[in-house]
Amino acid sequence: MLPEVAFLGLQYARGLLRQNQSIKGNLMRGPSALIASIAITGMISSGCAALDTKTKQGAVLGALGGALAGAAIGGKDNRGTGALIGAATGAVAGGLIGRYLDNQARELDAIPGAEVQRRDDSLLVNFSSQLLFDSGQNQLQPGAYDRLRTLATTLNNYPKSSVIIKGHTDSEGSTDYNQRLSEERADRVRSFLISEQVAPTRITAIGFGESMPVASNASSAGRQQNRRVEIEIRPDREVFEDSSNY
Repeated sequence: MLPEVAFLGLQYARGLLRQNQSIKGNLMRGPSALIASIAITGMISSGCAALDTKTKQGAVLGALGGALAGAAIGGKDNRGTGALIGAATGAVAGGLIGRYLDNQARELDAIPGAEVQRRDDSLLVNFSSQLLFDSGQNQLQPGAYDRLRTLATTLNNYPKSSVIIKGHTDSEGSTDYNQRLSEERADRVRSFLISEQVAPTRITAIGFGESMPVASNASSAGRQQNRRVEIEIRPDREVFEDSSNY
């Protein structure tokens, strides 16, 4: 049985085939017009359903990217055929990585205090520093252990990804102090995840100090938002190639 994501890709391609006359009419206008036609007809084929998951978003974006590549490879005479083949292949690949992200996001959303943002090809998990560290300290507080242990479990459940830990501070104190504190906190989180059997080769720790605020440091509320640890999760290339576990 085809996995659900493959079905999504094939459904998208079938919609393109049904609207093929529209696509052919744009062949002579070049790839840009062709891709615009593919985007519209693909949405028609899916009934304009909301792209409410990474699986759906990835399938559609993958189809568009695959169509562009297929049209270019097919050349002027076979641009339509190449676009259709590329769209189907791209939809499957894009849907696979979307599903991989969706599955992780559901687990990560259950961690108390974790804010999970879904990006095009990655997840960003944000912890306010007060959930992990006492003010001005680089040692994990007791309440951080369960949160990070659950994070480690999810990372181990989905081993085909790289992890970037990013430490951030507000602008209180010297720039050098804040830079050092952000690095130490990122390293501390990395060390804990490694102690929970997350492979060290997967994890990079970076400190950004006060250089990347998400709010104004002029207010207490803004400074609290800026004191944070972010964990970015990026699926590996293998996720595109193996659908058996997703």
